[in-house]
Amino acid sequence: FNENKLEKEQLPQSAQAVLNPANLDEIVGYHHYHSAEQMTEMLDKSAQAFTTWSTTDVAVRADVLRKTADLLESNMAELIAICIKEAGKITQDSIDEVREAVDFLRFYAARAEQLVEDERLESRGVVLCISPWNFPLAIFIGQVAAAVVVGNTVLAKPAEQTSLIAVRAIELMKQAGLPEQVVQLTIARGSEVGKTLLPDERIAAVMFTGSTQTGTLISQILAKRGGEQVPLIAETGGQNCMIVDSTALPEQVVDDVIASGFQSAGQRCSALRVLFIQDDIADNVIRMIKGAMKELHVGDPQFLATDVGPVIDPKALAALTEHAEYMQSHGRLHYQCEMSDEANNGYFFAPRLYEVDNISELKKEVFGPCVHVIRFKSGDINDVIDQVNSTGFGLTMGIHSRIEQRAHELARRSRAGNVYINRNMIGAVVGVQPFGGRGLSGTGPKAGGPNYLPRLMKEKSTPVDDELNTNDIALNTNDKSVKEANKLMKAAHKAEFDWRLTSLNDRLSYVRQLLAKIATVDHTIEFADDLDLTLSSARAQLIEVERKLKKPTLLPGPTGESNTLFLEPRGSVVVFADKDVSFHYWVMALVTALTTGNTVIAVVSDLFYEEGVEFVDLLLTTGASKGVLQVAKLSHLQPMLEHESLAGVVIESNSPRSAYIADKLAQRIGSILPVIKAEYNDNLIQRLVTEKTVSNDITASGGNTSLMTLTDDE
Repeated sequence: FNENKLEKEQLPQSAQAVLNPANLDEIVGYHHYHSAEQMTEMLDKSAQAFTTWSTTDVAVRADVLRKTADLLESNMAELIAICIKEAGKITQDSIDEVREAVDFLRFYAARAEQLVEDERLESRGVVLCISPWNFPLAIFIGQVAAAVVVGNTVLAKPAEQTSLIAVRAIELMKQAGLPEQVVQLTIARGSEVGKTLLPDERIAAVMFTGSTQTGTLISQILAKRGGEQVPLIAETGGQNCMIVDSTALPEQVVDDVIASGFQSAGQRCSALRVLFIQDDIADNVIRMIKGAMKELHVGDPQFLATDVGPVIDPKALAALTEHAEYMQSHGRLHYQCEMSDEANNGYFFAPRLYEVDNISELKKEVFGPCVHVIRFKSGDINDVIDQVNSTGFGLTMGIHSRIEQRAHELARRSRAGNVYINRNMIGAVVGVQPFGGRGLSGTGPKAGGPNYLPRLMKEKSTPVDDELNTNDIALNTNDKSVKEANKLMKAAHKAEFDWRLTSLNDRLSYVRQLLAKIATVDHTIEFADDLDLTLSSARAQLIEVERKLKKPTLLPGPTGESNTLFLEPRGSVVVFADKDVSFHYWVMALVTALTTGNTVIAVVSDLFYEEGVEFVDLLLTTGASKGVLQVAKLSHLQPMLEHESLAGVVIESNSPRSAYIADKLAQRIGSILPVIKAEYNDNLIQRLVTEKTVSNDITASGGNTSLMTLTDDE
């Protein structure tokens, strides 16, 4: 970064110029891309530094984060300037960026000191952190801080568009006492990083924020290494929707639409893309939104008067321009903002409000300042939430309704990771609204939440023998097996929604009855000699599930706002058991998966098949629904791993088949799915659930507070 004006002829040879996206004549700075040899050398140094850093006292590591937070605050003006010039952020967004980075540093420092008490966990090794350009400081520093505070070393790869602020952030971390080799900045094209670093077995985990397609590609490259599935924490895109019913306060809706859809030029992962408005109020709300859009100043972000700055680069601008052309024949343009003369020499795209007939008109996420309105009739509100869920994305969702029961029911039915009631959908606060998605929108756990740091550590366990004969005839499939597998998966998916909404008490009751019935029948499995111990452990696990899931976690927040973290089931999961899997683990996995609300297909070898069929029959006698638990053979495994309804696979930690399963899951199109392995029962619970944060503006009842007490029936 250079405070003095640079000219192109002043750039060193082979340097990559960084242009101001709001003024393409302004060179903000430059950098040199690292070669494959340099990246390999960095990895060597990171691996060597790991032993010393992982054994450094956690108080020392946490202190580095806190001192870095202090330095970010004392250098805030400079960091704001870089955000404005390099990333095209307006002043307020730049201020928020630095504040969020500070929050990440202090939150993870405190969480690490609490986590150190768990002696079952240890640092993983070298973590590759790949951060995006839309939050070039906050997400970058958040990833790095989380990884290093639990004892990992890091190769930090910022986005090519916004590497200058990453350079400054690492300088400040080292000024705060971070040893030289613990975090190394890797400035290179993503494709080169993928070729050089991802295949290297010394990369022990990957943190990634970016597109769904890139996240899938990373998963596939990691799977080609073989062996145990490499942890990938991915936060990807979303088709984020807001549902507004006729009881909503129009003025508040308009404010929240403008902020959610157009702040940061719509370049937030959480930004509003689709606005569902009840037909009764649609014309009025659209009129008000258009009026608010007329007041937006689109121009150079260095000026305080600017509301909307540029998009990041020519690729982003081209994609938005292409979408505008597509909308000429697939939607109706309600309003397009005027742009000031300041926007004549940058990557500017005028904010737009469209109307479309159905969400299916939008083939992909539109990453920019475009909001698409869809009208719905009052009786169709449940169909709307089904439409939203059917996209496969699950990042953020907004709800505007002053009928409390309706708002909470929609939140419960939503598959989004972050749900916002009667407020805007952006600006998740660290520790208050942990952020992250599900399905096509990410893997979890949530950044800035209580379960993030443990995923960056590993259980102390026995080394795994990952060798596998992939030609094992037991895994071979045929057309008949494919049809049978699809039928089983369809039944599990059909039962999924009702089982997820079945109360925790009822699920626990069904499984307790199942365990009691198992104890009374004859068992021929050779591993069932310790049946009493297994059943005793399973009953203890029910208590642990009840403890973790009985009440959601209430998170801190400002007066007038409630923030709650819920743990919800993943969906339809395969619990795998062949001859190498212990009967004890198989039963524990079944019990845990069922009571956490997942529907389960037990894929087993002949050794377990009859036992599995018996378990299914016994569970049905308890009153549990058909399809909640099913049993399949090894020949069904491959088509099940390819099925779109699959949400994950549970397998014993020392199973040699984990590499095969990880590889097959990585080849899928769609969501990045986990191979769930945990030797400790509470960790198994955590891996079998996903997180949902619901943030509710409880002051938003507006003028008629009696509306808050109405039900849908009224």
